[in-house]
Amino acid sequence: MMFHLALFPLMFTYKVVGLTPDEYFRQKIEIITETRDSLSEPVDAAMPFLDQYEAIWNSAKTLSLIGMDAIGARNSDDVTKILKDLPERITTAYQASVENVRKCEESNTKEALKDATYNLAVFCISVINISRDVRVKPNDANSWRLMHDHAKTISEVANSIRQVLIQSGSGIQACIETIGTIARITENLETMQMLARDGTLESTGDPFPNHREDMSGAAKRLVGAARLLVNGAISSNQEQVKDAAMTAEKTISDLANAVKSGVISLSIDDVGTRSLLLNGGTDVAKALSNILEFTKNAFGKSPNDASWDKLYSSVKELVIIVRSFLETVESV
Repeated sequence: MMFHLALFPLMFTYKVVGLTPDEYFRQKIEIITETRDSLSEPVDAAMPFLDQYEAIWNSAKTLSLIGMDAIGARNSDDVTKILKDLPERITTAYQASVENVRKCEESNTKEALKDATYNLAVFCISVINISRDVRVKPNDANSWRLMHDHAKTISEVANSIRQVLIQSGSGIQACIETIGTIARITENLETMQMLARDGTLESTGDPFPNHREDMSGAAKRLVGAARLLVNGAISSNQEQVKDAAMTAEKTISDLANAVKSGVISLSIDDVGTRSLLLNGGTDVAKALSNILEFTKNAFGKSPNDASWDKLYSSVKELVIIVRSFLETVESV
């Protein structure tokens, strides 16, 4: 690793016309300082906190990951590239974080986010400054220690921003996480369908009726979970939406497992029926994902907002898809 560090000062260049490396670092620090000081400036059109939820979450996550990259830079084979890109990455991510927080309507949550984001600037600037020191003295253990400590704080403060979001939007966060789970479930079902079509999905030989009730029961429970999501959104109850999303996540997982068990119980030659079941399970999962997305979008909106129509329509679509799936299961 000392080999990489020894080459580091020779390889460290910036493609910025008219700027020396020192001027480049100062420019980034000035941008972060000016961005931080703009936190309390008004915006043309503020948005409800929940409309900005995902944007704030993602920008905080990006800053946390940048901090983790900086922590591990010294032991990385890509040490030169990591530290070369660090000032630009930190500056861009910090600007995005501030912009997303500024767009929120005034609230106690916004104040907490502003405080954390304001404090974050100090450590972003410190890491940029220290990365300049490391560039000049790549073997200086003290500079690397400071880099590690301040980068760690960036990750910690960025994660504290995400904790503020979780506490203020537990239902929304549960919807986001469940949507992610469903994406993995559908990908797995689609992979199984490819194997079934290719004739490489083995059969256990179990009697199919052993799995019929598991599939039917889980599909019916999903409709109930969808209605709970809608009720939680209507009442603007984060805890109710959270509980409903968690129920939906468990139920769609149960359904997917039942479908997979039922499919592999069928003969390897019964490609048509296997495909019908896997298609049906995938369609149900995607319909549920749409409901979660529209629940998240409608939450906190006025009753006349168009997002409610999309939510109600998505529930009707799930009911139709579940009915079709149940008919398929009964016909096998």
